[in-house]
Amino acid sequence: MAKYSSILVAILLSFTVVHAELPAAAPGIVVDSSVSHNAAGYHVNGHAQKTKTGLHLPLVLNSGKTDLYGKAINKLSVDVDFETSDRLHVRIADTAGKQYLVPDSPLGLVRPKTKKAASHPNYSFHYTDKPFSFKVTRNSDKEVLFDTTGQPLVFEDQYLELTTKVPDNANLYGFGEVTGAYRRNNHANVTTLWARDVADPFYQNQYGSHPAYTEIRNGKAHGNLLLNAHGMDIFTMTGRITYKVIGGVLDFYFFVPEPATPNAVVTSYTDLVGKSIMPAHWMLGWHQCRYGYHNISEVDGVVESYRENKIPLETMWTDIDYMDRTKDFTFDPINFPISKVKALTSKLHSRQQRYVVMIDPAISTNTSYEPYSRGHNLDVFMKLNDYKTELQGQVWPGYTAFPDWWHPNVQKYWDYEVTNFMKSIELDGVWIDMNEPSSFCLGSCGTGKRNESPEFWWNLPADDYVKLHAEWEANLNALGTGVPGDSRNLLYPPYVINNGAGNLSEKTAPTTALHYGKVPHYDVHNLYGHAESHVTNKAIQKYRPGERVFLLTRSQFPGTGKNAGHWYVSGQTGDNFSQWNYLKVSIAAVLQMQQMGIAFSGSDVCGFNGDTNMQLCARWQALGSLYPFARNHNGIGQVSQEPYRWPEVAEATRLALAARYAMMPYLYTLFEEANTVGTGVWRPLIFEYPKDDRFLAEDVQFLIGDSVLVSPIVVENATSIHAKFPTGVWYDWYNGKAVNGPTSKTIEAPLTHIPLHVRGGAILPLKAPKMTIDATYATPYELLVALDTSGKASGRLYIDDGHSIEQQKTSDIDFKFAKGKLSASGKFHYHEQTKLEKIAVLGSSYKSVKVNGKSYSVRKDSTTGAYVAQGFKIDLTKPFSVEFH
Repeated sequence: MAKYSSILVAILLSFTVVHAELPAAAPGIVVDSSVSHNAAGYHVNGHAQKTKTGLHLPLVLNSGKTDLYGKAINKLSVDVDFETSDRLHVRIADTAGKQYLVPDSPLGLVRPKTKKAASHPNYSFHYTDKPFSFKVTRNSDKEVLFDTTGQPLVFEDQYLELTTKVPDNANLYGFGEVTGAYRRNNHANVTTLWARDVADPFYQNQYGSHPAYTEIRNGKAHGNLLLNAHGMDIFTMTGRITYKVIGGVLDFYFFVPEPATPNAVVTSYTDLVGKSIMPAHWMLGWHQCRYGYHNISEVDGVVESYRENKIPLETMWTDIDYMDRTKDFTFDPINFPISKVKALTSKLHSRQQRYVVMIDPAISTNTSYEPYSRGHNLDVFMKLNDYKTELQGQVWPGYTAFPDWWHPNVQKYWDYEVTNFMKSIELDGVWIDMNEPSSFCLGSCGTGKRNESPEFWWNLPADDYVKLHAEWEANLNALGTGVPGDSRNLLYPPYVINNGAGNLSEKTAPTTALHYGKVPHYDVHNLYGHAESHVTNKAIQKYRPGERVFLLTRSQFPGTGKNAGHWYVSGQTGDNFSQWNYLKVSIAAVLQMQQMGIAFSGSDVCGFNGDTNMQLCARWQALGSLYPFARNHNGIGQVSQEPYRWPEVAEATRLALAARYAMMPYLYTLFEEANTVGTGVWRPLIFEYPKDDRFLAEDVQFLIGDSVLVSPIVVENATSIHAKFPTGVWYDWYNGKAVNGPTSKTIEAPLTHIPLHVRGGAILPLKAPKMTIDATYATPYELLVALDTSGKASGRLYIDDGHSIEQQKTSDIDFKFAKGKLSASGKFHYHEQTKLEKIAVLGSSYKSVKVNGKSYSVRKDSTTGAYVAQGFKIDLTKPFSVEFH
């Protein structure tokens, strides 16, 4: 395709806010959703070779039409590895090995080392010789899960295409990070993956790249990952999925677990890419931030206002406001002097609270800035395509260099900068932003201008910006469209993906920039934030060895969840808008990240851009108080939106956080499951009830774990929700009233109320909610026993010290209730603060309970409707049983 006008793209995008329910191509781009049926294709050259782990197939290009969008590669290798009983690996690569692979390292993805083929796989692999195609089927029911039969295989140096057929009744979930409905097959028929700093992108590419999906078909689930970090378009059209990728190889993993449940697919997926981080206790408390706090006194005033209004606050944050002229690792000497920042941190610590700030990857190139000088001396910054000149873009501090996370010296460099900075104020955690990487200009606009202070382009008159952009583009083009020894056109690849910014180099590092080993940014762009997460996580561990790391990242890739959490930015989350539609889509955003193995995730509560209002903020605070990562955050120049600003919002927050803090042991146990099993903390209803078609497109109601149903209000002026209830009995969290499912029922929800229901058959471990997580955990344990229709229930409690990476002792307790008897079994090694002093039962009436041979009376709580026993002390350091009568 002819080169489009990146100037026009930039101008249009800077003045346009998109709210379309269908995907909008970037201005000037024509999205090619067709299948290349005229492509030559490939055939198996000779016979399949059996390997220790599966099969090897040599392919040769057929005669016919080639070079569609690049240079056709004549010889390919197909390697099929039966890695585990539920995971099949199919890699189609150039035999010469010149195409770029996602690195087999923590900066990409560490591949499992398979020594022999799985003996009893849940799947089968079938192929056709000529033209080459393949199928993946599930053995238990012979269902075809992936099928390229009759579809072209295109493999060129800058264009890969593969199509699989799917039935019309397939339901697709995944392909992130995208703002929109959770089920993907009926929305946004193109998903573009190219990490991008963006303001408002419904159904457009944004910060993360996750070319993975789960499909639910007739109540059964399977999944797929294309491990490729290049830009791509994925078309989810009626009857097919088509991948169009601008480089690399076709590196597919198929997930076919038994049982074929959606949650089992997530477990299988995270077995490959890595399990989500295990947060410390405090990380699960309530967080407050904004971009635009003027000085440290204002930040301190927010902390005090929370305290005065009796709203829990665990962690206070500041955005780039704290920096000296927005340079990393510095403090504004006037508004945020280090002595006063440290004083606030010390005060927070004395109250069992914490402090977190932002660090950007872009490093000011000012000659007096020591972090730049140290990085320059270690040669750790990205280069231009001449192999020697540093890339110098523009970010908040002006002209900047960008650390190359693949450079062998970069860990040493980042360790020094991060650890010394965190030590200076006893910082508790770090938030890494702008790491696509984001740049405010095109190309290396800072070359030769290191000490100048450029104006931000959005502050310029339109005509001046057009001229400036033309200058940037001319300078970038003058450097060449490729790199020496590489014939690819890296600036303007022949196939133009649907990048919302247009030119691939807009608002980021140019695709011709080089990383260590002379690797073009074109090949690793979607890995940049993912790699920074790994390097930063290791640096923080140097600061606090043995302690769990608090790290949040904007840009992500498969496997990022094992190093960092993610706050949703722009549309989905972080730089979202204070609008009702963003409140709604935040739910789908969180569910999407849970599916991708990033359990510690959430959206900016009450919205980031634009002014919120009392009603919207009240509803958002109620929902946001239950996000796996829960933080209020808004932008500079917007109305203040801390929850105490309105009495109604304050009350909604107190009530919702009381529920969150009460459920903290349950929530913490779910995070341990995410860290070990891989399942999400939040779960779509369809993932727990895949045979219930009512939930196929449900993206408002959701579950916390498998036992708490949340039915939030996401519509302006609504005071009720017509909620769907799954099979079984569901008890109202607040009053204990039962709803028998499957059914639908209108639930009243006044402004300060968020409907919560507990599944009959669940036992939830609880605490008495306090103002901090430490204070909450200091209270005795409680159990809420919600009986099913047969009078039974079960649950689990995981206990550890709440902060260490490696645990000396843990407890893993299983609770069961049947025939009036509650018993506990499992592992009982953790012995601190493990007293159980209250048991509440929903679903049956009792008059007494016998504990250690002594009887205690049971009373009915007039508010919750539960039958409550207390006054005893049960030791959770050994098995026990109690009997209700």
